[in-house]
This record gives sequence, C-alpha cells and structure tokens, in this order.
Amino acid sequence: MKKVKWGKYEQSRPDQIEAIQKNAPVAYIPWGALEWHSYHAPIGLDGMKAYGLCAALAKETGGVILPPIYVGTDTIKPYKGFKHTIEHNPNTVTTLCGEYLNQLADEGFKVLILVTGHYGEGHVEAIKKAVEKFSKANPGIRIWAFPDSDPLEGSFPANHAARGETSFQLLFHPEMVDLSTLPDREATLDDDGVWGEDPRNASTEEGQEMLKVFLQNAVPRIKKLLEENVS
Repeated sequence: MKKVKWGKYEQSRPDQIEAIQKNAPVAYIPWGALEWHSYHAPIGLDGMKAYGLCAALAKETGGVILPPIYVGTDTIKPYKGFKHTIEHNPNTVTTLCGEYLNQLADEGFKVLILVTGHYGEGHVEAIKKAVEKFSKANPGIRIWAFPDSDPLEGSFPANHAARGETSFQLLFHPEMVDLSTLPDREATLDDDGVWGEDPRNASTEEGQEMLKVFLQNAVPRIKKLLEENVS
C-alpha cells in the first residue's frame, strides 16, 4: 500500500492520520475571515488562500491540514463599514485559537503551523496572545503562527483584495473571480475595499510565482521545526 505523506484531517480515517503522524507529526491550521474583498472576489478569500498555502506546505513536509477557520477580528467592517463581513470579538479569536492548539497537542501533534490569510493588526495580536500562552504551557511543542504575507515580505507586498490576493485566488479558485465587476476606474480602499495595486493586474502566473517564493521561505523553517521535534 502506498505510504500516505499528507492528508486532509476531516477526510482522513484514524489509521491514515496515525500513519501521517508517525512520519510527520505536523498539523496545519489555515485561518481566515468572512470579509468583503471588493466586488470581484469571494467573501472567504482569506481562508481559501490560507488553505491553499497550507496544502502546498503539507505536500512538501508531510502532515495534515485542518479545514479553514473563518473567525476573524479587526476586519474591514468596523474599519471601513463594508457589508457581507462577520466581525468577531478578539477574545473569541484568542479563545478559539487556544482551544485548537491545545486539542491538536492532545491528539499527539508535535509541530503546529498556523497560517492566517487575514492579517488585520488586531487579528494577528489575538492569535499571538493564544500562541504565547500555549507555548509557555507546552514547551515541547514546536509552533509557528504567521500571516501569509510574512514569507513574501521583500518580494510581494501585503494587500487586501488587490493584485496579490487576487493572484492567489486565481491560482487556487479561479472560477470564483470576476474582474468585470470592478468599477470602470481605479479601485480604492475607501470606495471599493481594495488596498494595493489594481486587481485587474492579477494573474494565475503571478499566483504561481508568489507560491514559489512562499514555499522557498517557509518550507525550510518547518522542516527545521520537525527536526527539532521533542518526542
């Protein structure tokens, strides 16, 4: 039987999860928000983006990927008032994050990787708070929680619903993007919820290049965490 290197947690049998854990005891947690991403992109872009990135990482390192978590704070709703956004209290994010980390540790995972596709400052701080508490209580567990923009820093700028995020969406779920719905002018943060370069300049090819850089910068660090794993 072919050895299973990685898998989707919710779609795996117990024996499959245990086989993956034996070789790579790492769990990937993709985090997002249900949030306005202008007219052209889906509300769940952040979670789908994080999930696609986690899947790419798991294929390189082994491990399991959890379903995306759509619980975000510091979204564009209180910031700019855009609809179709679900804003959560930061304490909710911190509590939920802590519960996920503790439960995954209880399930025997030794390396936890949390990739958040939503990176409002308050959201990142809420996750950081949970991670710091968890790390103090679980010194034998290796954990890295980070916004997906971090491994791209210096190569591709952080953005919201602009060229970069739209390129990732075109790479992972192109059928959900409709650039024709954008206004016949330059999209702005105040009017359209776009922060960054015009999303009409996005492409699948750029999404592939961004993914390449992301993996080049993230995979070695995760492999090091696996090597440092304390059983």
